Amino acid sequence: MAATLASPFALTDRADRPVATKAAPCPAPPAPVPLDVEGFYKPGTGSSEVDPQAMKRYRKATAAIAAYENGITRMSDAYLAAKTRDPARAGCVLDWLYAWAAKGAMLKATSHQGEFVRKWGLAPVAASYIKIRHAPSLDPARRAAVTAWIARWAGIVRDDYDSHPERSSRRNNHLYWATLGVMWAGVALDDRALFDWSVAKYRLALRQIAPDGTLPLELARRSKARHYHLFALTPLVFIAETAARNGVDLYRADGDALRRLVARVVASLDDPSYFEKSTGVKQQWVGKLDGGKLTWMEPYYARFGDARLKSWLDRFRPLKNRRTGGNATLLYAPAR
Repeated sequence: MAATLASPFALTDRADRPVATKAAPCPAPPAPVPLDVEGFYKPGTGSSEVDPQAMKRYRKATAAIAAYENGITRMSDAYLAAKTRDPARAGCVLDWLYAWAAKGAMLKATSHQGEFVRKWGLAPVAASYIKIRHAPSLDPARRAAVTAWIARWAGIVRDDYDSHPERSSRRNNHLYWATLGVMWAGVALDDRALFDWSVAKYRLALRQIAPDGTLPLELARRSKARHYHLFALTPLVFIAETAARNGVDLYRADGDALRRLVARVVASLDDPSYFEKSTGVKQQWVGKLDGGKLTWMEPYYARFGDARLKSWLDRFRPLKNRRTGGNATLLYAPAR
């Protein structure tokens, strides 16, 4: 394993990068909001039926958080994408990170859903910092404040997912997303303890995968079983890719468990019948199938050249999702 934790994505120059454009003036970030949001599923449905009115309230309550995460991932991608990197772009990302770090944003949750939102937010923040941390002329005091914030945040998420083992969220997709955030925070901070914790939790996640490639706790989501298998697979691939870049082969761990899950999910994208037979109900997406749900395909295809993914990549590129660090096509796809 390398002495210094390696980035989860390539940071070297690529020949297909666009010519740099002058950075726009740095906009003001949205103000932080409290993490007291409600869930959006109807009670008594096993988190399988969305309550439209609750969803509207959830989206309104988290709009500033989504705008913040989208902003930092988009701007940090723009910094990496240009052939000539403009330090002003990186400085703007750091300013946005500092603005929320200085207020201790995202650290206090007053609801279970707020805890989930906090956990999802760690990965885009850590990834955005990783992308700009080697830029010249970054303000040292702001860097220190941001890294201290990420460290506190990662510690809270880690402690959350080391507690209440009776909760299904400590074994299902919520654990996987928490693990991704903590792993990327470990890389951002070069904190091997956080990295090692994430590897251990990943191995626990793999033990949830059945011989047929399904996840029993995600099958329990009934009409959303296919959706949540895809949702669960996404962080697992990014965790495995980050580990691989740091000398730890998790792709083939536990008897190729991840590959079984990949095979089950990919087959279901066109044909949900396996999940419909397993659950007894018609399958529905939360939202719609788009590139944001398939970002895991970029690192997986780049590493394995899996031909089953090619048509989906061609259909949806560039694949972007703030929760997996932004533009996965930019960050992982080989230069074309």
